Amino acid sequence: MNNWFENFLFGEPAWAVLLILLPLLALVRKKRGNGIRPAIRFATISQLPNTFSQKTKKWIWLPSLLRTLALICMIAALCRPQLDKSTRTVFSSGVDVVLAVDLSASMLALDMSETRSQEVTRLDVVKEVLKDFIDKRKHDRIGLVAFSVAPYLVSALTLDKEHLHKNLERLRVGLTHETGTNLGSALAEGINRLRPLQSKSKILILLTDGKDEPTPPHSPLIFAHGAKEDGIKIYTIAIGTNTQTRTYLFDPSTRDLLRAQNGLPIVRMAQYPVDEDILSNIAKTTGGAFFQARDESSLRLIYEEIDRLEKTDVEMQVNALFDDLYLWPLGAAILLLILEFILSRTIYLRIP
Repeated sequence: MNNWFENFLFGEPAWAVLLILLPLLALVRKKRGNGIRPAIRFATISQLPNTFSQKTKKWIWLPSLLRTLALICMIAALCRPQLDKSTRTVFSSGVDVVLAVDLSASMLALDMSETRSQEVTRLDVVKEVLKDFIDKRKHDRIGLVAFSVAPYLVSALTLDKEHLHKNLERLRVGLTHETGTNLGSALAEGINRLRPLQSKSKILILLTDGKDEPTPPHSPLIFAHGAKEDGIKIYTIAIGTNTQTRTYLFDPSTRDLLRAQNGLPIVRMAQYPVDEDILSNIAKTTGGAFFQARDESSLRLIYEEIDRLEKTDVEMQVNALFDDLYLWPLGAAILLLILEFILSRTIYLRIP
C-alpha cells in the first residue's frame, strides 16, 4: 500500500486551480436563492401534495452535495491521476563505501544515553545512525565490516539496502569472538574490499571508541599509505567520552552481557581512552577527515557531513511507464450526477 501512494501522481496538476471556482459557484447560487423566485398561482394549496416529509427535509442539502462532489471528481479527472510504474536501473553511482564498525567491549559503554531510564550502548546508537546513512545512499554500493582484534565481513558491497539493514542488526559485541581493538586489521579488510573496484570514488569510514589493544606489530598508518596509493579515502570517527563512564560488562563465556543472579546486566564505571592522534593521521594521509562524536546528535551530523561531501552523478536507465487513472474519478462524477438528477426530480423535486 505504501508503494502505491509513493508512486501515485497527477500528470496535469494545474487543473486543480478550478477548485477555487467551487466556493464562488456556491456564493452565486446563494445570492440567486435570496432573490425573487418565480411562482405558480394556485386557487388553493390544499390539493398540493406534501412534497417534503420531515425526514426528507433533514437531507435537503444532499443534491447540492452530490453535485459538488461530481464537480470535484471531474476536476480530479482533468488533473490526470496516474500510477508510476516506471523502472529504473542503476548502472553506477560512482561511489563505493565500506563501513567499518568497532565491536570491542568498550562499545558497551552507556555514555551516549540521553537518560538513565532509557540507557543505550554506544553500539546501539551507532546502529541507529548507520540505518539512516544507508537509506540516504540509495544508489551507492555499501559494504559492512565489523572488527575487534580480527575483522569480520558482515556484508559484501551491495545495492540491496534491505540486506544491509538485516546484517546491521546482527552487530553485537562478541560477534568477532575477541573484545580488543586492532585498527590495522579493520583498515586492511576494508581496503581489500574496495581495491579491485573500478569506482570514481572509494570510501572507507572507520568508527571506533578505543585504541590498538594489544599493540599490533605494524602501525595502522602503513595501511593508510596503501589506501592512498589505491585511491581510497578514509574517514575516521572517534565516539564516546574520554572520561569515566557507566558501562555494561562483556562475559566471554557466554559472549553476552555479564549479568547478576537476578538476570539484570551488571554496570561498572570504566574509562576507555581513544587514540585520536592515529585516527587523525590515518584520515589526513588519505585525504579524508577525522571527526569526534560525544553523543548521538553529533554522530548524526558527522555522517550527514560525510554524505554531503561524497556525492557523485548517478548513471541510470529509466523506462517510463504510467497507468492513467482518470476513468475512476470521471466514472464517479457521472454516477454522482445521475444520482443527483434522479433525486432532484423525485423526492427532492422543487416547484417551481
